[in-house]
Amino acid sequence: MPLDGLDGRTAFLFSGGAAPLPGAGRELRDASPVFRDALDDICARLDPYLELPLACVMFADDGSHTAELLGRDSFAGPAVFALQVAQYRLLRSWGVRPDVVFGQAAGRMAAAYAAGVFSLADACHAVGTLARLLGGHPDPAPRSPHPDGVLEAYGRTLATLHPCAPRLPLVSDVTARPVGAETAEPAFWVRRAPGRFPEAVGLLHRDGVRTWLELGPGDRLTRLLPECVPGGKASAFALSRDWSVLRSGPGAGSGAAQR
Repeated sequence: MPLDGLDGRTAFLFSGGAAPLPGAGRELRDASPVFRDALDDICARLDPYLELPLACVMFADDGSHTAELLGRDSFAGPAVFALQVAQYRLLRSWGVRPDVVFGQAAGRMAAAYAAGVFSLADACHAVGTLARLLGGHPDPAPRSPHPDGVLEAYGRTLATLHPCAPRLPLVSDVTARPVGAETAEPAFWVRRAPGRFPEAVGLLHRDGVRTWLELGPGDRLTRLLPECVPGGKASAFALSRDWSVLRSGPGAGSGAAQR
């Protein structure tokens, strides 16, 4: 169902590009058994690819050596994916469903899962394999760029998966357009290009999207929306920030984040 009291179509925005802060998702995990069970399931699927259990890294004490591992792509990507998919499952349990989804950078695979392109098993295999490849660098510097050899190996893994046509409209952060048959091409998922969020927002707004809900560890995309939508105002929510309002229904709180 759409978000109560709000008009137009709803877009789920799966953000990427920033590592989660240590403890991201802890409050929601403590408050929601649905979220906790989903997160535990996803982390268990990703753990075989990682040097340490993902939940141990995500919820390590801030300032500890383990928490610092979230700054590395080999843990940041799986953490973002796990948070987003668990958040998506939680929203579904509340009856909140998107009309269209958009995935940016590290959020692409979670958006593809939500759109029905990949099964959870295939999405976890892709995310876990990329993490393993990134974790094998001789130079363990955090947030290191993806070398071509890693992307080539990642593409070979993607070629073994079984993608389907999107069941929900899925807008690409590379082309700022809905995707279709190209989701079956491994090269599509490894393409690197400047994000085209403003163009994607313009397309979605023209298609009737008036409510925007960001999934991920923060509210980076919802903060950018006023610069991208006509008139500069949008009914925008970030699940990490507004989950209690969303659980009660936007009309029950002091206001749906009009930004």
